[in-house]
Amino acid sequence: MSTRVKTAAVAGTLFLAVLFVGGALLFGLMVAVAAAVGVHEALHLGEDRPGPVEGRFAAVWGGVMALGFLPGVGALPGALLAVGTVIYFAGWIRGPGPVPEMPVRWGQVAAAWVLVALFLGHAVWIRRHGPFAVLFPMLVVWAGDIAAYYVGSAIGKRKLAPGVSPNKSVEGALASVAAAAGMGVAASAVLPLPHSVLAGGVLGLVLNVLAQYGDLIESLLKRCAGCKDSGTIFPGHGGLLDRIDALLPVLPVYAGYLAWVARC
Repeated sequence: MSTRVKTAAVAGTLFLAVLFVGGALLFGLMVAVAAAVGVHEALHLGEDRPGPVEGRFAAVWGGVMALGFLPGVGALPGALLAVGTVIYFAGWIRGPGPVPEMPVRWGQVAAAWVLVALFLGHAVWIRRHGPFAVLFPMLVVWAGDIAAYYVGSAIGKRKLAPGVSPNKSVEGALASVAAAAGMGVAASAVLPLPHSVLAGGVLGLVLNVLAQYGDLIESLLKRCAGCKDSGTIFPGHGGLLDRIDALLPVLPVYAGYLAWVARC
């Protein structure tokens, strides 16, 4: 068994165990750790490293913001973002002071907090609707990824975004949308989910488009940084962001839909 397969088997088993057996708190802690790792990876892309003010604070606070979704208080994650911002700038005021690279570094931290910590943290809120609700967007993303890979490898000719991801094709992207919509229908038909089969198909289509853009966004950032992978935490798979990039923009939208359905 290859290292890649072993890593996927171990990580997948651990994730499912925590999701279905561990309870909401343990799942929230797992997502918080993942958010902290993701923020750390995002700030270490390329040769530019976080400055002395960021250090470990940005990563740890990213985990705190993700865990802020656990109580179900809508304003709490935003409040944590505000508090983290104040702490961040206090570090600059009391430390290095006004240096030219400070605005750029703050932009990197803010982007990592929003795109990784807050986006990923929505998984904690989705868990309130049951573990299968967390599994649904993941199944949709995985189905699309698999279809895009095999169809793109077999018949892909027209490049989707050659400057960002040369291996992706229009044919693979269309197959990905179709597979995700089909998975949305199938999952909604057999799993205890808070939406209809028709809604599942539409969600699969919409979430897949977001997932493909999420994948391209990380590819763009990695190319700008001149690196192949976001990290090395998963042997044979690269970094955490390499595994969850497509899922990040999907989670807030799916959470928003669930919130809307709950009020209807």
